[in-house]
Amino acid sequence: MLWGESMKQDTDYKKRELLIMAAKEEFLEKGYNKASLRSICSKAGVTTGALYFFFENKADLFSAIVDGPIEEIKGLIVEHFRDDMAYLSTLKSKDDIDMEHEEVSNRLVECIYRNYDSVMLLLTGAENTVYENIVDDFVALMAKMVPPMISSMQGYECDEFMSHWMSHMTIDAYIHVIVHVKEEEEAKRKLKDITNYIVRGWVELAMVKK
Repeated sequence: MLWGESMKQDTDYKKRELLIMAAKEEFLEKGYNKASLRSICSKAGVTTGALYFFFENKADLFSAIVDGPIEEIKGLIVEHFRDDMAYLSTLKSKDDIDMEHEEVSNRLVECIYRNYDSVMLLLTGAENTVYENIVDDFVALMAKMVPPMISSMQGYECDEFMSHWMSHMTIDAYIHVIVHVKEEEEAKRKLKDITNYIVRGWVELAMVKK
């Protein structure tokens, strides 16, 4: 790569990062609908032409901020359910299930608070349809993963109605803590107990004998 091309790539990267940082501030301050691309460019110290070089529109800019954290959180959820499926396949009764899920809860909290501004944009700065779509995506992911996980335990199947309801309750519980607790360690302590309580709900309500 030529030296001039390398310098241009570095400059482009810095401009893009400045735009993302300014966009986070603007979205958090004004919300998605009221956020101004002109204001974002002004805060970033770049032209509107530069913004449209990197992003198609406001929605594309918003996605650049939140998509990475969303996918990371989804990946942790998928990994958790796969691990639980392997664990449940070794058991014969739901009475044998270990309710302790502190490690899983902590990993999710660490991921969320590492990307706290982006997550808060989804919860408080996004327009309602964006927020609702994200919640629906997470519910759909859990609803897809839970039935085969429960069925991996011999003699049990999933009550899909209760599973869907528990998916909503689980997501709502995490959202409540994230919005109201600013410190990561405090969130870990609260979500440890909440998660273990929710797991008991899954076992009692969504896991039924065939």
